[in-house]
Amino acid sequence: MQKEANEKKNWKKILLSKENVGLIWILPALALLCVFCLYPVISAFYHSFTDWDGGMHADIVWFANYAEIFQDRLFWISLLNVVILTVVGMIIGNAASIFLAELMYNLRSKLSGVYRFLFVLPAMVPSIVVLLLWQKLILSGSSTGVMNTILRWFGLPSSEWFASKNTFVVFLSIFLYGFPWMGGTSFLIYLAGLNGIDPSIIEATKLDGLGTFKRVFLIDLPMITGQLKYFLVMGFIGGLQNYTMQYTITSGGPGEVIGSMQSGTMVPGYYIYLLISGASREDAYGYACAMGMVMFLIILAITVINNKLVKSQNEVD
Repeated sequence: MQKEANEKKNWKKILLSKENVGLIWILPALALLCVFCLYPVISAFYHSFTDWDGGMHADIVWFANYAEIFQDRLFWISLLNVVILTVVGMIIGNAASIFLAELMYNLRSKLSGVYRFLFVLPAMVPSIVVLLLWQKLILSGSSTGVMNTILRWFGLPSSEWFASKNTFVVFLSIFLYGFPWMGGTSFLIYLAGLNGIDPSIIEATKLDGLGTFKRVFLIDLPMITGQLKYFLVMGFIGGLQNYTMQYTITSGGPGEVIGSMQSGTMVPGYYIYLLISGASREDAYGYACAMGMVMFLIILAITVINNKLVKSQNEVD
């Protein structure tokens, strides 16, 4: 009896240890993570090898879906489109945010806090509201649109912008969206990185007669490479998955029609959405899962390569 009592006491002591109590506290969150995050990934991986119709039917077809992806011309066009949109968008967005952060960093004013608030304020507006504002008002295809009005001032012809049949014009409209591409949390993070530079370094550059522009490229940018790498990686990951513009405005068009879908501005995320919504063809859940796994592997490869590059550079430093 004494032995059993001691064993129960030991088990109770183990269960109530700091490590196990912490595990008990995180179990609800861990359970939710498994159900809503990990299970969908595992399910998608399994069903990518089937002809799943979204219901109970899911016969194993092994690598047939993946073989179809490599022969799917629309998928490769959409992948090229999303790479172009993502790369150009990251260059424009990061360059504009760094430029604004540099301006604020070099600004010596009592109103600096007010300016920072004003530049972050637009980020609080829901993105769909901003998107519709650009579609219906600023880049509206009508003659009363803001951009078309400005073009007429300079004697230039109007454009249909997002509604144009010219793929280049639609791409240009997507790139112009959000002009001047400043503000938001990226601006604050870049500004925080600049404020973290040791003031003695800045004073040394002044004593050496280093101009502002040379200091920006030789001192400021190298000192915020951590923030820049973060936004480049996260921007690329987010950009490859994004299809907001296609869903709300372009519907993948204009351009050549492949199957039942336009290819001009088609991106993988929107392609997968059309597959699982039944808008392109029925019983395509398995094929959509396979396409999602291909995108997952691409994003994973980019993340791993970036981590390797960052780690090797840190070891050199």
